[in-house]
Amino acid sequence: MKSLFVLSSPHGGSTFLGQLLGRNSEFANPGEVTFIPKNLALDVPCVCGDLLAECETWGRVFDELQRVTGVDLRKDPYGLFMGDAIRPTSGSAEIDAMVDFKQQTPLRIAVAKARGAIDTAMLLGAPGRAVMKGLTLPSIRKGLRNTHHLYEAIASQWGARVVVDVSKTLKKGPHLYLENPEQTRILHLTRDARSVCVSRMKYMSVDRAAERWDHYHRLARRFTERWVAPEHRMLMRYEDLALNPEENLRKLCDWLEVEFDPQMLDFSKELPSHAAGGNPRRFDFAAGIKRPEQLWGERFQPGDMEAFEKRAQALNAEFGYQ
Repeated sequence: MKSLFVLSSPHGGSTFLGQLLGRNSEFANPGEVTFIPKNLALDVPCVCGDLLAECETWGRVFDELQRVTGVDLRKDPYGLFMGDAIRPTSGSAEIDAMVDFKQQTPLRIAVAKARGAIDTAMLLGAPGRAVMKGLTLPSIRKGLRNTHHLYEAIASQWGARVVVDVSKTLKKGPHLYLENPEQTRILHLTRDARSVCVSRMKYMSVDRAAERWDHYHRLARRFTERWVAPEHRMLMRYEDLALNPEENLRKLCDWLEVEFDPQMLDFSKELPSHAAGGNPRRFDFAAGIKRPEQLWGERFQPGDMEAFEKRAQALNAEFGYQ
């Protein structure tokens, strides 16, 4: 079993990629694995339409996980720590409905931020792999161990060779790789920052969205280049995937040593999906691939382009966006 961890900023195309890969029987697309406990606690539905706790396909996974760990996530969603999964509040009812305010208390947020700051410093400054692994906080190691148990339960119960995790949690991908370098692959998925800003501006200023995009992808690049072997990481642009899906999916499958399956792109055929969490687009995947649109020209307000250029233009250009 291998795991593919996708590093991508919000609204970056990871949900779409996961759905494409999940149409190949060699892949399992469980969605945002780190957020499984939160989704269970909030009764978020599986893509199949059933509540996650009531989905028969997920039920086999939870049964296997209980056999291995002794914890039934359906009854105790937070019984297994999967890593910090803080959702920032936005003032948008749609976005804030994804936040478990009973669990995400000010104290837990403070603890997560402190843990994250220490972890970032280590990932940037540790002198080597042995030191990094030795000094990783025990709580983080526990989250990695539990996540791996969940990966194995998914792979065994869904009959997959590769588990695709689109959680996007920035530091978790490199840590998973450090724990299991032969089993873990890291895909850094980028999307034009201007398109991301357009998607997020309904609940966030362009200045803030551009700053968050730039922060995420700069760290993602530094973490992966420092800790992940070149042959175990790949950089892909969402626009290339959307405009040339077969070429890029074949490239991805070859890299992961999985045979390309044409039904990944045959949207006339409805296939079962059990992704949990992610963009609402996961419920409307039959619509097929939408060509990328450059909507910022009509959506940006006066001053937005200047704010974007100040915050994210340099890195956007480095990723090939003109």
